[in-house]
Amino acid sequence: MPNRRHARRTHRDAAKLAAAGNHQGALAIYAHAEGEFRGCLAVHPQDRATRSDFAELLADLAASHAAVGESAESYAAQRERVSITLGLETGPVERAAARLDLAEAAVGAGRLLTAATEADAALSLLDDVDPGDPSSPGFATLADAIARSARVFYRAADPDLAVGAADQAARMLIAARQVAPGGVGAAGIEFDGAAELLRDSLRLAAALHAAAGRGRHAQGAAELLAKHCAGAEPVSVPAPLTLRGSLETALRMGVFLDPGLVARLCPDPAGRGAPPTVSARCDLGLAAVALHAAEPAVDVLARTHPNLAWRIATEVHYLLTAADRQGERNLHLNFRDHGPVWLAMLMALTGTGKQGPILRDLATALAELCERLHTRHAAADHAPLVVAASRFITAHRS
Repeated sequence: MPNRRHARRTHRDAAKLAAAGNHQGALAIYAHAEGEFRGCLAVHPQDRATRSDFAELLADLAASHAAVGESAESYAAQRERVSITLGLETGPVERAAARLDLAEAAVGAGRLLTAATEADAALSLLDDVDPGDPSSPGFATLADAIARSARVFYRAADPDLAVGAADQAARMLIAARQVAPGGVGAAGIEFDGAAELLRDSLRLAAALHAAAGRGRHAQGAAELLAKHCAGAEPVSVPAPLTLRGSLETALRMGVFLDPGLVARLCPDPAGRGAPPTVSARCDLGLAAVALHAAEPAVDVLARTHPNLAWRIATEVHYLLTAADRQGERNLHLNFRDHGPVWLAMLMALTGTGKQGPILRDLATALAELCERLHTRHAAADHAPLVVAASRFITAHRS
């Protein structure tokens, strides 16, 4: 008979091995604890204490998988952990931490669509924190979250979002350090842990500003890096493929026809008000407008300039996902009109020749859209598109 107390004891034994650096040995013992917890939940599926303990186990299990290079297994554990955490009605800080862990695991597993949307969702859970008051509750927690999101956005989203997040995170982490010179921030976070995030934020800001030709901003970030992170060296990155640059290229090619939309979707990444996340990019009411303007361009570019197509389509997808999550009225009420165009835009990416885990992520996004179209009784009106999507989903979904 599965026993929760025994499962917790086994979990602690595995955690001790992991803390000592023996992650391979820890994984074998974690597997026993996992089996015990699953057995307990099979008997009492709604037991909150067991579900909470199992979520903690999954977090540790994911960390050990990541430590030995098993990125797909780490991602799977973090995804299950988030689904359990959502059902526990935990606080926003705990839910944000779980979603950020999932976002980082998704980057490691090449699941970039999930990575960007989960990082954005995590930050939206911390909307009540005042980012301008270092003494406010949760300030250091938000700074930490933005810094982690900057790293995710650099790998999975518009580099202009990444640099906006990196700049804001660096400002906040430095401000929090000044408020708590003894080494502990307003939320009780030790700055030994925050130092790595500050270093990474300043490195990323300096590199992305330099790659975009913003020399003065790059120099400012590099000077702060030298001041606050002794011994840390700047890094360089390739010229970034931004949403603004992609849309401007599409305009010159004559496949994107709304020049006024570019400035509204792409604020100055070097400005003080640069958006640090997808949800802050613009008024979310623009999401559906961006979709209908971008879909024809993506359809053309997918065949000739696949990288441009991926940048435009994924950024619009992230924006739509954020608007949907926040209940944007037009998108919700008129999903029968917007949903098929959203599906068509993502389907255009299936013909770009991209390979690897990103296609499994794309299949997951397509499956969610198809399900909603069925729910809204709109799938029958677009049967060929839905059938094509279903074939792709069957071939690529995990």
